[in-house]
Amino acid sequence: MSEHVSRREKDNPLRQDIRILANALGLSIQRHEGFTVFDTVEKLRGACIRLRECSMQLAQAHKEEQARIQNEIASLEQEIMHIVSDSDLDTAIDTIRAFTTYFHLVNTAEQYHRIRRQRAHELDPQNKLQRGSLEALVAFLKQNKLDTATLQSLFNQLAIDLVFTAHPTEATRRSLITKSRHITELLARNDNVNLMTQRERLRWQQELDSVIDLLWRTDAVRKVRPKPLDEIKMGIYYLDEIIYDALPDLYAEFEELLQQDYPDVTVPSFLHVGSWIGGDQDGNPFINSDTLLTALSLQRNYVLTHYRKDLFALARECSQSIEHSTITPELEASLQKDMESMPDYAQELGPQTALEPYRAKLSFMWRRLGETKANLPIPETFSWKSGASQPEQPSIAYTSADELIADLRLVQDSLIADGEIAIARGILHSLLRKVELFRFYFAALDVRQHSERHASAVAELLQVTGVCKDDYRTFDEEKRLAVLGDLLRDPRVLTRPGLELSPDTAHILGTFQTIRQVREAFGKKAITCYIISMTHQLSDIMEVQFFCKEVGIYDLQIVPLFETINDLRECTAILEQAFNNPLYSAYLDNCKREQQVMLGYSDSSKDGGILTSSWELYQAQSRLGELSERRDIAIRIFHGRGGAIGRGGGPIYEAILAQPPKSVNGRIRITEQGEMLSFKYGIHDIAMRNMELVVAGTVQSSIPNQDIIERQVHPKARQEWITALQDLSENALQRYRALIYQDPTFVKFFEQATPISEIGWLNIGSRPSRRNAGRAIEELRAIPWVFSWMQSRYVLPSWYGVGGAFEDHIRENPANLPQLRHMYQHWPFLKAFIDNLQMTLSKSDMRIAHEYAATLVEDQELSARISQAIQAEYERTRQAILAIVGGNDLLDNSPVLQESIKRRNPYVDPLSYFQIVLLKRLRKLGGPLTLDPETEKDATAEEKERARLTYGVLLTINGIAAGVRNTG
Repeated sequence: MSEHVSRREKDNPLRQDIRILANALGLSIQRHEGFTVFDTVEKLRGACIRLRECSMQLAQAHKEEQARIQNEIASLEQEIMHIVSDSDLDTAIDTIRAFTTYFHLVNTAEQYHRIRRQRAHELDPQNKLQRGSLEALVAFLKQNKLDTATLQSLFNQLAIDLVFTAHPTEATRRSLITKSRHITELLARNDNVNLMTQRERLRWQQELDSVIDLLWRTDAVRKVRPKPLDEIKMGIYYLDEIIYDALPDLYAEFEELLQQDYPDVTVPSFLHVGSWIGGDQDGNPFINSDTLLTALSLQRNYVLTHYRKDLFALARECSQSIEHSTITPELEASLQKDMESMPDYAQELGPQTALEPYRAKLSFMWRRLGETKANLPIPETFSWKSGASQPEQPSIAYTSADELIADLRLVQDSLIADGEIAIARGILHSLLRKVELFRFYFAALDVRQHSERHASAVAELLQVTGVCKDDYRTFDEEKRLAVLGDLLRDPRVLTRPGLELSPDTAHILGTFQTIRQVREAFGKKAITCYIISMTHQLSDIMEVQFFCKEVGIYDLQIVPLFETINDLRECTAILEQAFNNPLYSAYLDNCKREQQVMLGYSDSSKDGGILTSSWELYQAQSRLGELSERRDIAIRIFHGRGGAIGRGGGPIYEAILAQPPKSVNGRIRITEQGEMLSFKYGIHDIAMRNMELVVAGTVQSSIPNQDIIERQVHPKARQEWITALQDLSENALQRYRALIYQDPTFVKFFEQATPISEIGWLNIGSRPSRRNAGRAIEELRAIPWVFSWMQSRYVLPSWYGVGGAFEDHIRENPANLPQLRHMYQHWPFLKAFIDNLQMTLSKSDMRIAHEYAATLVEDQELSARISQAIQAEYERTRQAILAIVGGNDLLDNSPVLQESIKRRNPYVDPLSYFQIVLLKRLRKLGGPLTLDPETEKDATAEEKERARLTYGVLLTINGIAAGVRNTG
């Protein structure tokens, strides 16, 4: 049996699922909208599928056939545009909704099929170990003969954080996400259809029809922009519904796999989930001290509720009588203390519970957690000026997670001594792991702010307090450092209460005061780092050190974020300067000589293009690894990755293995952003798979044996490889910046050929899309930059400049092509980069993109010139990649992904055509407009049409995002 036939057989259940869901959707559309919409959908679907088939045939046809196929393509394009243009607005909107809903169903089916294939893989003894799995990792460790002591030492140094962000790229509403989970459960039940009775099968179909009816009648577009509280609750949804169980389950699986070959190895809690949601203040005026406190307080409430529920279940399980079991003296003493401190509750438990010591102890713990939950450890609101003190804790409440952990271990030790190994190593151990992971705050919160905000606050403070009359912001770097040095050496506090400060400066000071109070109340691990966006120099770091000193914080990690190409090149020198500074070096001592460094994938890519960004990130990490080793400072790199390839996205396991040697060292942080949260953490089994990929990649990259690393993980780059990438990067940078930043007409083309202006009306995040009010590309955030190009099917940020650079490199010396092929096969960095390029080029569609430019750009000469330049660069990139990788088509070496993209494209195309037509009509009327129920009553007919067109455009944006599985 051929590999292709075997793969098709494996994917047959997926195709069947899609047919079942699509048929149910079709019936739902007919029930609620009649046959006009359904017929329009079917006509467009058939025409777009045939158009794709013709395009593929054209590439392979003989000359005598090409004219006929081209005529058919032209006829199909005319037919499609005729259907789209002639549809009335209501029919157009419902047709858009149909294709959008279809993609939500397909995405759900593909997600579940991943789970199905993983289970089938594990059940088949003939299958190889799944790449990136924990099982494969343990086999790797065993194969390379790592002994117990070496492995334990490696595990003890592991520190992995997956950090959820609220960046505005999640176009899918929570209502749709929860319905998708319901459909996943139904698909799982359908896999056991042969075990269903006829009545059960009928109920199953009715339940499916019902949920798809609800999905069809649920608005995919948010009518109201989410507030920070909405984003906080969305983040908590993933923590509460998925992560709380999935993360400890991952640890349990790892411990089980290690048991046979490494029975004496202890797995510490090294993988945690963090969050920016409620703490990321950079460019978001709605995030402040209150949102920070709200996020942690809500998270605390949810996690304590979980603990109490688990303790209750555990207490019901542990019914051992004192007549038939024994407890340790330590547990007996603890029980006596509980009864003395909670006499009323002891009486409430009754005499029977007193005869069941384990149940009694767990019940007392449940009661103490109830008091802990009821008493928030800090005031609900406070100001940096108020100096509000904490209320006294009730005597029975836990003051910290460590106290709860101590009690759990007390019970566990007694159970083990009593021979109750199953419970002690089972559900009790799971709860203990949860408390170690989530403590009393669920996910540690990061705080981020822009460097310019700190400089402005320092400048105002110096002037208001009379320390310096000149404007600090006008000082050169040497003078800034001198001033900051004096401030840090001065034992006095500059920011005394009563100062008349601007709201911006008070905001900065209030944030640091809140951080101090939160860490005192929730524990220092509740907020472990402060991130400085757009760090350019050492003073940017030491300004934050000054604010920490002002409020009495001396061990908060100060994390510079390097985002531009130039900053990536200078980051090591800036850190070297920091390490040489006695004041910062002393602060670093308080942080256990660990320095976190964040690298920005998104902004560096927007600044210099994908190839230069990727190469400069690689080199920066390599230099940071060398600096860490030379200065004996544990540098932990924080990867600011986005979801799309143009923002550093792509398969995470391959990305970690592609890091330079000695740059991981067991310590890594990674952002999980936007639509990737629902994609990667919306289902328990998928979440576990994504987390195990991170663990496997980090452990393999951190093996202390350098010989193993270079032979099996990531070989050291040869000098000729480095030279080749340097040349390619310089060429690609020039090409990219020539179009994006040096062509004065490019901004006009970009604004008209993409829906960048309209994206801002899609209510997917609380943060504005631009840092400032200007129209320059520099002012635009990386997320809408990538999002808009993805919508117009150019996907330009993910590949532009690469093809010409490779073409020139090969033309200069034909021997460079075999060298590039060798590098692709043997250098994980280049392999990961080129495989990501294949994926993003496959999602691009120059035929559709040309329609955007030709229809929407008013200046036809401008449209033709730039679109032709982009088309030519796309073709150069495609040809260069095929020459290096081999094969007849992109992704021939990744057939599952290739099939998924090919399956989706014909269904994305109608949405693109509708978007083009509706954008043209909307812009002709004056652009986007939304009406609330009050203003709609008095609106003119034209205003109502504008509002309806705006809604239609936003629907297409949502649908295309679901179809290509990327936003920003």
